[in-house]
Parts: sequence; structure tokens; C-alpha cells
Amino acid sequence: MVFVKRILSFALLAVSFQGLVLGQTYSQADIISGKALKQMGKTAYDNALKRLEGSTSTCTKETVHVRKEWRYIPGPERTAFVKAVECLMAKPNVYPNVTGPKSMFDSFGVLHYHLTPYVHNSAYFLLFHRAYIWTYEQKLREMCGYTGAFPYWEWGLDAASVEKSPLFDGSETSMGSNGAKLNNTGPGGGFPGGGFPGGGGFPGGGSGGGCVTTGPFKNFTVNFGPNTARDPLAPNPRCLKRDLNTMMAATYASIKNTTETILEGTDIESFQANLQGDFRYPAARKWTMAVHGGGHFAIAGDPGGDFYFSPLEPVFYLHHGQIDRMYFIWQNLDWAKRQTMAGTITMMNQPPSRNGTLDDDLDITPVGAVYKYRQLLDTVGGSPFCFVYE
Repeated sequence: MVFVKRILSFALLAVSFQGLVLGQTYSQADIISGKALKQMGKTAYDNALKRLEGSTSTCTKETVHVRKEWRYIPGPERTAFVKAVECLMAKPNVYPNVTGPKSMFDSFGVLHYHLTPYVHNSAYFLLFHRAYIWTYEQKLREMCGYTGAFPYWEWGLDAASVEKSPLFDGSETSMGSNGAKLNNTGPGGGFPGGGFPGGGGFPGGGSGGGCVTTGPFKNFTVNFGPNTARDPLAPNPRCLKRDLNTMMAATYASIKNTTETILEGTDIESFQANLQGDFRYPAARKWTMAVHGGGHFAIAGDPGGDFYFSPLEPVFYLHHGQIDRMYFIWQNLDWAKRQTMAGTITMMNQPPSRNGTLDDDLDITPVGAVYKYRQLLDTVGGSPFCFVYE
């Protein structure tokens, strides 16, 4: 009888999943199809906009920016986004005393390189990347005149074939194609030496591995890196390589995994652990590479598979837009209780360090500004943010 009860319990778990915050039960069919994620996204969107009613901040319902999934942005607007990115690649680098970086686009890579040991698997992961991609968006608008929606990439929509994604189909409204097919891209997904912690050992690599062949960025020059070089910031011009990997998207970054990562996050500590597959937490180990690593290695290549220099891959910002969208949804399902931080200020607490606090400073000069992490919690707070996710 005990055995039968256990079987029934597992069967019930397979049929439905309890959304603790919403007090809502989602069937596995709704989770897999994306219906549950769509509903949670709509609830989060509505809750965020409600906070603007009667707000005295500079962010209003009339001024708020709406971020959108790449395929739902009109073609001309996607083309304009690409041109703005290319424009940023022609603006001067702002870091002194470095020889490899050439452009403002490159400067974002330098910033990420310097801060990587402190803003991954740490208290700062989610809020740093929120500020980082927002700053990138502002440069596209202020320096390059972009006026459209900032895009994100919902990996799960392409889990059946990343190569056929509107993001990677090589058309003029894409972000460029896969890399040329190599016979063996190896365990690093087209990037020598692997990249993300736990992410360099998937068998067989992806379906490309060589230089991007068609569409935007086929002639883009990666100017420096990789992080394994003797001097990672020294000149090392080469093509942009991609090694698109549908298996990685389907296994780790599916709509099901995205949805259940949000639903299972009872607090910020568990949410960010599940999102990153942080093996220090037993409950997070089942996600292994998790959606963060899965999205990165669905792109892979060079520099996409480089833990330090992945922002030199133009799609990085759409990938992390989706990470921030997950955070936005999770926060706004229970806003009153989800304005917190957890963890230390070093990656995997190595070397051992103190806990991070919301009153710590985030200094991203000379690329951006200095903020208190507390300022970065609310995407509609007006200081500095004013955006939501559709």
C-alpha cells in the first residue's frame, strides 16, 4: 500500500505543478506547451504596470519601454536593431591602455571580462546583468539612434531546431547564420578549451563550429580574447564562429525548464541557483547546465562559448534578455516579497567572501554609471529603469 501511494504521488506530480506564488495549478500539458509561461508573463506584466498607477517617478505607462521576443518584432525594426549594433561596433572603445578592443561594442566585453569572477554564481548575478544589458540598450539608443523594442530570445520556441530560428536563419532580419559546418567541433562547442563552468563537455558539439556564413555579422571581426590567451586583451582578430546546438536548447533551455525554474524558485536564493544550475545547492543539481548555460551553449562557438568574453557574440544580449525576463516574471508574481539578494560577492564563494547587500555599489564605468544594487530591483522604478517584458 505504501508503494502504491508513492506511485500515485509521483503520478500526480507528473500531471500538475503547483505555482506557489499564484496559488495556481498548471498541468504538465500547459507547462510544456507554453500556456503556463504565457499566463505568468501576462500576470507579471500587468502587476508591473499597476505599480505605475499614481507613481511619481519618471517612468509612466506612456514612457515605459516594452521588450519583445525577436520573432515578434517587425522585420524593418529587426533590421534597424542590427544596424544599431553595427553602429556601436564602429564607435570608439572607452578603455585606456588596452590594445585589442577597438569599439564601444568591444568595451562591453572588457567590462564583462573584468567583472566575471564577481557577477556569476554570486549575489550580483541577476542585478548586474540587468544593468549591463540595459546600459547596452541605452548605448544603442543614444549613440546609434535605435528607437525600436529591445529584443530577447525565448530559447524554448526554437528547441526543435535552433538552426531554423528567425534569429539564426541567415536572412537580413536575423542576427546572422550558424557557423560553417566543421567535421568535429569538439567538447568546447567550437570554442577551444570550453568556457562556462560545467559547460565544456557535451558530446559532439553542435551543427556548425566555423565562421558565420550568411546574413548580418558574417564579416564581423572579433578583436580580442579568448580568456585562455596569455594576454586576453591583446589583439587577436578573427571571424565570429557559431556552433548552434539544438540538443542543448531542447535539454536545458526548453519552455518546460524555463517555466519550472520560475515556479520552483521559492526565494531569490533558490531561483538563481536553479537558473544557473548551481551545484552547491542539492535541489539545483537536477538542472545541471540549466537555462543559463543551455542558452549560451545553444549558440556556442567563439566567442559565444567563452565564459569571460561571451558578450562579444552579438546574440549574448538577447540570451540575457531572456534571463532577465525570467527574473522579471519571477519578481512580479510576488513583488512585495521578491526585492531581496542572496549569496556572497565572489563566484561560487571562491575565494570566501562576505554576503552581498543591496546597498553595495555596482560600478560599471567607463561603459556605464555607478548604482546601488537596490536601484536595480525595479524595472519600472524610473531610477534608472523603465521597461517591462511582453
